[in-house]
Amino acid sequence: MTDLALTPPRRPFFEVTGFKFRLWPIVLAAVLMQTLLVPGREAARWLFKANIDLFQHQVWIFVALATLLQIATGQASLLVMRRALPQADSHMRWPPGKTYVGLAVVFGVAMGLIMLVADYWPQLLSHAAPAGGYDISSPTGVVGWLSVMLAAGLNEEPIFRGLLVGMLVVLVPGRVRLGRLDLPVAAYIVALLFGLAHYDSFLRNPLHLAMAQQVYAFVWGLTYVWLMERSRSLLAPMIAHGLSDAVEVGAVMMLMAAWR
Repeated sequence: MTDLALTPPRRPFFEVTGFKFRLWPIVLAAVLMQTLLVPGREAARWLFKANIDLFQHQVWIFVALATLLQIATGQASLLVMRRALPQADSHMRWPPGKTYVGLAVVFGVAMGLIMLVADYWPQLLSHAAPAGGYDISSPTGVVGWLSVMLAAGLNEEPIFRGLLVGMLVVLVPGRVRLGRLDLPVAAYIVALLFGLAHYDSFLRNPLHLAMAQQVYAFVWGLTYVWLMERSRSLLAPMIAHGLSDAVEVGAVMMLMAAWR
């Protein structure tokens, strides 16, 4: 017997295994995404406008209210999933082994800097203050904005990765391997939905900036699932997500102060 006969066959660079396509769970995931995100945001908008003088016109308070309401609806939806689809894993637990917190911090900082360049490269090139709309006139405004950005992971990760990925892993099974990257099909579906959740960027930004946001939102969505699967927990994705938003907003506020 030759050495060649003992050598295992090489796996292809791209491989899809165990995939079973079902349309209705994908439609359900898209509907759930909007059902869980929009009502909380609109309720927060109404509450903020009704008490705008009390909140001293601080827009970050509106974002904080929306975040709290969406956290509540996200956690309620996970409770429903546990009963309706008990085989689905929401990963809402402390990591049972390696936490991947350090790597999540590195990823979060890198993501924030990449988003800064992708979103504000014209201003960076011209040394013009980014029009971020953030309040830098008081410490309360700065701390408020950074706090709500850090909380983005607590808000969005249970919904997108905990609920939607957890549900679709069961209902649309299968995995996609690209080289050493091996993720469930559900990760790619939800990464696309994650980008679509930021559709308003097409209404506010030039097309090239909106498209850049779609690309990095898709890549970040896959990264969060990678962290979730490695750590078997949502802790690392929450940290990376919140830190990336806070790093970008913090950098924008510093540039607003330096270049105004």
